[in-house]
Amino acid sequence: MSLIIHKKAYQDFLNLLNSLKGHFQQSPAVDNAEIAAILTDLKQMFQKRIILLTDEELEGEVANRWISLQTEMQREFRLLNTDWLFWISARQPTIKQARERAIAERLSKLIAYCQLMLTL
Repeated sequence: MSLIIHKKAYQDFLNLLNSLKGHFQQSPAVDNAEIAAILTDLKQMFQKRIILLTDEELEGEVANRWISLQTEMQREFRLLNTDWLFWISARQPTIKQARERAIAERLSKLIAYCQLMLTL
């Protein structure tokens, strides 16, 4: 991918994803307010910078790969938000831990997708 704007957007998004993942790895001292703030920043960045990117200046196979990865990122990001809501509402420690694992998996997938986007 030769577009500097694309790479900058994905790199910034990747940095926030890594920050959020770091907060979840500090368990059991997870700070809900801090995570909520990072997640809000992620949502805003996703809506204002990632979703608005297009494949117009990309060519052939790169454009096809980009569209596929972008679609998967959108799906995983929606599921991350759903997992976050379930994590907040969880009362039992076992359910909360299961949701934490689900969030960690989603973050890992999103991080991997961003890294792939940066290599296109």
